[in-house]
Amino acid sequence: METWNAFLNWFAASWVASALRVALGYALAEMVAAFARVGDFDFSDWKSWVIGAIVVATPIILRALNPADTSYGIKAQPKG
Repeated sequence: METWNAFLNWFAASWVASALRVALGYALAEMVAAFARVGDFDFSDWKSWVIGAIVVATPIILRALNPADTSYGIKAQPKG
């Protein structure tokens, strides 16, 4: 249980987790849209899903890498 709570705290506060949430949300939206168009899950277009996921996660990654961003980036101070 302690490991799970540590994971949840990391998942709530980490910029990496934030980028993953956005990227996975985009990929899921693309999969659902493709299913609505075609009526079946076709994974042949997976490269466009990965590229789109990287594109939408890029602003989060750039903000995290910005050393001047002390509220969110690498130099962020832990809250609490």
